[in-house]
Amino acid sequence: MTRLFVAFCGILLAVSSLGAHDFWLAAADWRPAGSTSATITAGIGERFPSRTIFRARDNWLAEWRILGEAGDVHAPAAWGKAGLELTNAVSLPAPGAYLGVAVVATQTIIMQGAEFTDYLKEEGLDNIVAARQSAGETDDPTIERYRRYAKIALRSGAGSAAHLTRPVGLRAEFVPSVDPTSIRPGQSLTVQLLIGGAPATGASVFAAAPGTSVRSTTNAQGRVTFAIDREGPWLIKSIHMTRLPTGSPAEWESDWATLTFHTAN
Repeated sequence: MTRLFVAFCGILLAVSSLGAHDFWLAAADWRPAGSTSATITAGIGERFPSRTIFRARDNWLAEWRILGEAGDVHAPAAWGKAGLELTNAVSLPAPGAYLGVAVVATQTIIMQGAEFTDYLKEEGLDNIVAARQSAGETDDPTIERYRRYAKIALRSGAGSAAHLTRPVGLRAEFVPSVDPTSIRPGQSLTVQLLIGGAPATGASVFAAAPGTSVRSTTNAQGRVTFAIDREGPWLIKSIHMTRLPTGSPAEWESDWATLTFHTAN
């Protein structure tokens, strides 16, 4: 463990600013006029929708797609910088619902024992806290390898949204039961968390909007339902973590999934 800690000290300095933050996609205008362009934003922060500075590296994205009713839409590879966010201008060929999908390249971080425990508790990863306690590792520094998977649902005029309610094949993803862009304040939204294509049972999931954050747990089908009690943008998020085999370059591997949407007008 000591050798691994020394080997990754440089990585810690480079990525620790990202490790404790959520990553999500948003939109400058969640309901742009039909057959026009949309500006997608990528941001990180500790409390949605507040953001901190996004210090993106070269090749920070492993995947970036826009899906429409008829299939993939051209998603420009280049992202610009605007304040605390990165931005991407996408041309929407027709009115309808669209799904943006981003996968952030794998990163590695070292965290001290107490810091790691606080992070696990904050994210509802009580099973990992218990596993570390059982193994006598609570006070040990830890190396974590993590990936981030983000989806955004937005609408540009009327049109089918069936593609919003289907999996897209990510390692970790939320699949809403209905078009989330149709949800109005006072209604509820059910999402299914898939890890490796299978339902994630007993996972902690959070739903956050300006001024609120609530936590719930997935059922045997990986589903969880949240009351959407206010207008505006919403973030659904969860982290799934597993222990890596002995001898791996990291001790834990986590997959971060987010889904963002805006309530209907």
